[in-house]
Amino acid sequence: MSNIEQHMNKGQDKKKTDKIIIQNPDLSNKNERIIVQGQDNKKNERHQDNKKNERHHDNKKNERNQDNKKHERNQVHNKNEQTDRSIFSGHDHDNKKNEQNPKLNQEKDIITEVDEAPETKERKVPKDLSDKLGNAGLPRATIAASKEMPEGTPGRPTRKSVLQQHVEFWDTDHDGVITPLDTWKGFRKLGFSLAFSAVAVGIIHGGFSYPTQKSWIPILGNPLFNVYVDTLSKAKHGSDSETFDTEGRFVPEKFEEVFSKYDRDNKGGLSLKDIKQVIRGNANVFDPFGWTSAVFEWGTLYLLCEKDGIVYKEDVRSCYDGSLFFKMQETEEKRQKGVPIIKSSATTTSAKEE
Repeated sequence: MSNIEQHMNKGQDKKKTDKIIIQNPDLSNKNERIIVQGQDNKKNERHQDNKKNERHHDNKKNERNQDNKKHERNQVHNKNEQTDRSIFSGHDHDNKKNEQNPKLNQEKDIITEVDEAPETKERKVPKDLSDKLGNAGLPRATIAASKEMPEGTPGRPTRKSVLQQHVEFWDTDHDGVITPLDTWKGFRKLGFSLAFSAVAVGIIHGGFSYPTQKSWIPILGNPLFNVYVDTLSKAKHGSDSETFDTEGRFVPEKFEEVFSKYDRDNKGGLSLKDIKQVIRGNANVFDPFGWTSAVFEWGTLYLLCEKDGIVYKEDVRSCYDGSLFFKMQETEEKRQKGVPIIKSSATTTSAKEE
């Protein structure tokens, strides 16, 4: 090949190269865009990393805030527990705090006496019963509970109401029926005279037999004037202390009221004068049967177990659940045998037992 041809070929190759460059003018721009895009991606990654760090920092900050709030709540809870413990503490310092905080001593905020009603100041209501009796206003079906005997008399029947236990002494054959003869024998066992026992039969069976019978027709339903134990709650009379509710349950609060209102010198019982005040204070208007029944019941109790002119609180309580009558029967049997009897403040015992 001649030099002229070689020179012509080189010129053609150069033209081809120039054509390629001319045909692809965007190659350099693409490279630049790739570089710029890579730089932008790195910026976005750094920006996302910064956002992640910020969120992580915020999460830690929120966790610290939550921990602080929990700590504050725990401190408040601990303070409340300390306050609650102070309510039941016997220390004078804690009691002063309780007096300053009316919410912790709601009972002290309740007004029980007013000048315009003098009876409310003379007859005070019992206080601080919840320490020994819990809810003292809640009637007890089977126990006669007091502050001194919150569990009632040990060994009393648990399948009978307190009102049914009250008359159990006279139901000697446990058939659920108390006849006039049963009542007469029972009073004689307690040491009452023939005349008093006869009067007791007339009052009890004349007044309480009809309400307990199964029929509305007196003669057909109960010709023998029996008292039926299972329906004894129907015979509850008015003008009483309401220690028995209308179903025959025992209400400790009402029992305690008798002594907070009428045992004003805190001797632990009731004198004959106090008993008169009890009867008058409980009397309902136009209720002669209730008045008569109350006089008979309190009078009988006074004759049965007074000591130095006082009927003591424990004897009254045990009268409600009937356990007093069994004790007095044992005492009377010993008396008839010539055993010297010593009367204590709440029970009656023989000299041999002493």
